Amino acid sequence: MRFSVRKWPQILAFGAVAATVVATITVPASGANTTTVNVVGYSVVGPALTAEETAFEATPAGQNVTFKNSIGASGTEATNVANGLPADVINLSYWNDMELDVQANHVPANWAKQEATIAGVNPRIFGAKAVTTYPTAGMVTDSTVVFIVRKGNPLGITNWSQLTGSGVQIVTPNPATSGSAKWNLLGAYAAWIATKHTANQAQNFLKSVLEHTVAQPTSGSAALSTFLAGTGNVLLDYEDDALAAQKAGDAIQVVVPPQTILIENPLALTNTGLQNPAAVAFYKYLFSVPGQQIFAGLGYRSVLKSVWNQTKSNFAAFQKPTDLLTVVNLSGYGWPTIQPEFFGSTVTFPKNNSTHPSEGIVTYLEQFVGKAS
Repeated sequence: MRFSVRKWPQILAFGAVAATVVATITVPASGANTTTVNVVGYSVVGPALTAEETAFEATPAGQNVTFKNSIGASGTEATNVANGLPADVINLSYWNDMELDVQANHVPANWAKQEATIAGVNPRIFGAKAVTTYPTAGMVTDSTVVFIVRKGNPLGITNWSQLTGSGVQIVTPNPATSGSAKWNLLGAYAAWIATKHTANQAQNFLKSVLEHTVAQPTSGSAALSTFLAGTGNVLLDYEDDALAAQKAGDAIQVVVPPQTILIENPLALTNTGLQNPAAVAFYKYLFSVPGQQIFAGLGYRSVLKSVWNQTKSNFAAFQKPTDLLTVVNLSGYGWPTIQPEFFGSTVTFPKNNSTHPSEGIVTYLEQFVGKAS
């Protein structure tokens, strides 16, 4: 079963490398024994996974392999896997969704090390021998949070501070279901920190962003569809999704803000996937140079230094390192502390402060501005 892709030929044309690889597709011999690989992915990555699968099927390791995909909002897909959805390879939006499936005993606790032990990438994660662009293990693609505006950018939006101006109507997914939504809101917060604001000031800005939000669809792809249908005048989105929509000919313009957050998307073999040689081979392929070239051709920032150095001229650059923050910049422990601090269900306030939570920041702000369902 294949994921149906809107305007796929135009989107695929975004990367010449991707198009070249896919053009080499061969068809397995009729009647040959086949192996099925169950792939689960967050909504925005669906088209890229389809391209990767098609290219993989043309390799010796991909002969007689078929794919069955389940693509949707990251949180929803993670929950579905936890509840028994068949999955061999999982590509989710962010760390905590993968951890949900670890807790459900479907993904091994050491999934991030599969990058080194199975794909052969980064046997030494840190130091000169690291072959990835950032040291976070287990991440198969990088991206950033960007703005999508109407063609011609009628409001002249260029930076985060303008999102809270008069008449601005923001579309961003629902953080209760979407990993994209979490990245978008962290992007707003990180940009305020990067421009020398305090944590409390960054919370105030995040509140203003939510007050200007007019729609919170369930996933990143649903948010794009909602925006293209006419809702709002600024969409917060993955850079890769925005570039794909632009290349597809949609009447939009992509704005990369001067400060934003680095998005890192995890990949893992499940316990069943580890027992499926075809799934293991596909996992390796996604981290390989050809696999990373396909991702790069479709608007993702490659996690391999070699591919990134070949393709980085296709992406917006940032003036200084502190303009592209990571979750580790926001919290030294990354997602294990970011998740409860921003998205935990329990709202906790520090002593003598009843307006700026120390835990459940987004949960509180969603309720405060009336966005929580």
